[in-house]
Amino acid sequence: MKKYILLLSAAALCLAACTQKADKFDYGQEIALITGTDASPVSKDQVLADEIPISYNFSVSLTGVAPEDVDVHIAYDSLAVIRYNALNKTNYAAVPRNTFVINDEFVTIKKGTATSPMTSVTLRDNSFIQEGVNYVIPLSVAYMEGGKAGILESSKNLFIKIGKTMETFSLEIPGTGVYSTHSLGAGYNLNTWTLEIKAHPYNMKSRGNDQLCRFCCWNEDGGGQVLLRFNENGKPWKTLDIVAPSGRYVTGSTGDPKTGTFEQNQWYMISIVWDGSNMSVYINGEKDTPTENSVSGNQGFNLNRFEIGMSWGGYGTSQSYTGRMAEMRIWNIARSASDIASTQCSVDPKSEGLVGYWKMNEGEGHVFHDSVAGNDMDWDKSERQKDETNYVTTPEAGASIVWVKDEKNKCAQ
Repeated sequence: MKKYILLLSAAALCLAACTQKADKFDYGQEIALITGTDASPVSKDQVLADEIPISYNFSVSLTGVAPEDVDVHIAYDSLAVIRYNALNKTNYAAVPRNTFVINDEFVTIKKGTATSPMTSVTLRDNSFIQEGVNYVIPLSVAYMEGGKAGILESSKNLFIKIGKTMETFSLEIPGTGVYSTHSLGAGYNLNTWTLEIKAHPYNMKSRGNDQLCRFCCWNEDGGGQVLLRFNENGKPWKTLDIVAPSGRYVTGSTGDPKTGTFEQNQWYMISIVWDGSNMSVYINGEKDTPTENSVSGNQGFNLNRFEIGMSWGGYGTSQSYTGRMAEMRIWNIARSASDIASTQCSVDPKSEGLVGYWKMNEGEGHVFHDSVAGNDMDWDKSERQKDETNYVTTPEAGASIVWVKDEKNKCAQ
């Protein structure tokens, strides 16, 4: 049986915990906290419940040496998850109580020591896990007896992240045949927004060092757009150029002008956030520092089309992107950094602010299904642009759809 262990020194915890301004306590009193929760109750490691049973070990610490034995009771606390979500704008779900056991609910911090022996929880059932939901086992220091120790409220909880490895299909773009644009009907009137999509580029220089790879575009007929393209001429190679409704954003490079953020044959979740004042970009959940950011003014637009590649006239072959695509999401809110980081594989279709969600994992056919409102995209009915205002239906684009499922598509959430 696998065991995941999280151990941090009591000295380091004291430094962080004793400066928490929100906590009122006697500085001559020792304080108890679950080890490792000085910064956040959410565990740094995730327990992958691909095989069960599986256990996670933890301990309880004092900020100083116990003058006598201190008995601590550890309990399940689902209400703590509700409070944490409300405070931090996250969407964690509590693991059902009947799926795990706390192997020792009572631990003792012995006189003359500062940390309890290890205790653990063991997950025995993973059948509740649903794709797109972020689960935690919420534990809390319920009460203590002995000594003069108090409980540090900000660090009395431990949320053990529980996940599972998912392997799904993704859309493969082997050539320009799939390049087309699809009408989303009335569209989505966005003032603040988050646009997300996953990219897995294959060969970003298939046509030489000056290769421009136009990946996708969300746009408004005759209006604004959010266009994504790799290797824009004049920009550092392997950076992503984002053309916004007003201005542009270029992702950061590593310092070498010839290299950038993106490597070939890797998955990247790209999250673009407009909060009404500023644009932020996250790559695999990490906030990007841009090479260029001239985005300013109102970035609201009526998003009513989605384009793969470059569907205008003869541009397709000169701006070809080959690779994979998945997890396209449209939100009418500016998502928080913590929410973005916790949903790299999938999201709950019922999430607040999510107005369109195409997983692009059908595995067959030419229809991309919308999990939120049923606004499906039939690529047989997609169109190419003859010019700025005229479109022609391209059923051959649907015939070019290819699905792929292999080890590269595995994602743990």
